[in-house]
Amino acid sequence: MILARVEGHATTTVSHPSLAGQKIVLCTPIDEKDRQVGFPIAAIDPIGSGLHAKVFITTDGRFSQKTTGDDTSPIRNEIIGIVDSNS
Repeated sequence: MILARVEGHATTTVSHPSLAGQKIVLCTPIDEKDRQVGFPIAAIDPIGSGLHAKVFITTDGRFSQKTTGDDTSPIRNEIIGIVDSNS
């Protein structure tokens, strides 16, 4: 599981059929102090997180394939939770 911040969204002109209708977002991995700790990754976002939201991402491809309903889907990363702020 990866803690990350949503930085934007991605669009494709050609993609695997299992990704049709899926929202794909670009996320930056962060640490507990919101510092970048890795390179940006793409993930499907079935829960509708917003721009700059702090999220949890699973890298379990089998789990994400179930979301798409296609066992041949190449997807690996999926947002599975939004972190509440204590502000």
